[in-house]
Amino acid sequence: MTYGLLGHQIGYSLSPAIHKLIAGKHFSYELFDIAPDDLEKAVIGELSVLSGFNVTIPYKQRIIRYCRDLDPLARKIGAVNTVQVRNGGWTGYNTDYLGFMQVIRDHIPDFLSLHPAVVGYGGVALAAVFGLETLGFHTVSVLGGESSRERGDFIRSVTPRSSLQILEVFPDKNRLWINCTPVGSLKSPHIPENYIPFKNNDILYDLNYAPSPTHLEERATREGVRTLNGIRMLICQAIEAQKIWRGNVKAEDIDIDAIIRSIRR
Repeated sequence: MTYGLLGHQIGYSLSPAIHKLIAGKHFSYELFDIAPDDLEKAVIGELSVLSGFNVTIPYKQRIIRYCRDLDPLARKIGAVNTVQVRNGGWTGYNTDYLGFMQVIRDHIPDFLSLHPAVVGYGGVALAAVFGLETLGFHTVSVLGGESSRERGDFIRSVTPRSSLQILEVFPDKNRLWINCTPVGSLKSPHIPENYIPFKNNDILYDLNYAPSPTHLEERATREGVRTLNGIRMLICQAIEAQKIWRGNVKAEDIDIDAIIRSIRR
């Protein structure tokens, strides 16, 4: 059986190494770097023979149209990052939000004292908003980019699915910034001058993981802001994906710190 990652410009991805460390070196996991115009061809071609696959930028929403079934939570989130093949058809799941929440629970004990600010409008931002709601937040700010249409589309997508109130202004609280864009990563190292207005005692949770620390993390650190890297989320969502594919995976038996040490050597 072969598994893999669908995305575009993903040569930097650590997913093959992570999945093999979780499942064992004989686990077959490949990258499928597909240009947007070639997705339809890949769906009936190389992707059709897989036993399951993960999905990353820019296909977490677009892949839904090819799924025969959706897990109810993936339907509510509106984005898919894990696909299981069943009887020739695809079932879409979202494990991003699980990995996202686990990192916050494990590394920010007082997270509900912060005001979350999601930066970005893509599929992982949808998962982040759902995760924040599940964690018990009641309000969120959403920003990123310059397109009012993109922002409007995102808010219209979130509003029917979430009870979170999307604020136009920031309350007088320290902020938990959640970067759901490639800005500041290996893929997009340039950071606009006023990209995120950090304040002292804010926390940046950058969902990117390469380089480590990311360029955005380095900027935040220079401004006295604590940061979290996306590598732990990547590993946690991979564990949840393997539970779906293989069924006999126990998260408590997997040493996340050992995986991080191994892939950084």
